[in-house]
Amino acid sequence: MNKYILTYFFVLCSFFLFSQEKLTNNFGFQNGIYLSYEEFKNNSPSLSWQDVSSELIILESIHRAKMDALISLADSSEIDIENIWGFSANGIPYKKVSKENKSEFFIFSGLVIRGRICYYSYDINEEKPVEVSAYNPVTGKPFRTQTIMRERKVSYQYLLDFETGDEEIFSVSNVGKWILSDEKLYETFKVTDPNERKKKLLKFIQIFNDRNEVYIPTKI
Repeated sequence: MNKYILTYFFVLCSFFLFSQEKLTNNFGFQNGIYLSYEEFKNNSPSLSWQDVSSELIILESIHRAKMDALISLADSSEIDIENIWGFSANGIPYKKVSKENKSEFFIFSGLVIRGRICYYSYDINEEKPVEVSAYNPVTGKPFRTQTIMRERKVSYQYLLDFETGDEEIFSVSNVGKWILSDEKLYETFKVTDPNERKKKLLKFIQIFNDRNEVYIPTKI
């Protein structure tokens, strides 16, 4: 009898310590460092901000962050930023996406839409080959052409499946594929004017998330 009472007690304690909440943009994630996607999905960062020292710049208005160093306060060792998935600050999750060109900063993108389908985007300067020509002032024709490397701002947009961690490029065809399981919404998607459909891709994702809930653990 005592065995069953004890088991019930632990189950009850677990219920009060951990619950689940619908994932929306209003959900506040546990602040800290995620070493893996599973930690993010389970809202369980391995490291709290009290455990580390970091050189971190967050631009919440554009959903961007940059991190240059991450030091464990326990033993003053450096944590390799290459090996972390991301972090949460002020309840907002940021995913590591790239390394800044010609600097030691790693770039993180905040998840702008959070739900069964998440969405994030970021810009980065990348060196691209560009052809440059010298022209004859009399004939107006090029007499010498060479390829040089120039920095250009490149924009990236991605979809992230919260349940699996799978990612795909944000596009009309991929959004249609990802909302296919919601038959009524997909039918609306198909009959929407192509120009309007392209403008409303984020809206379709938000509607899908509202109608197809996903839950995330939260500490009480």
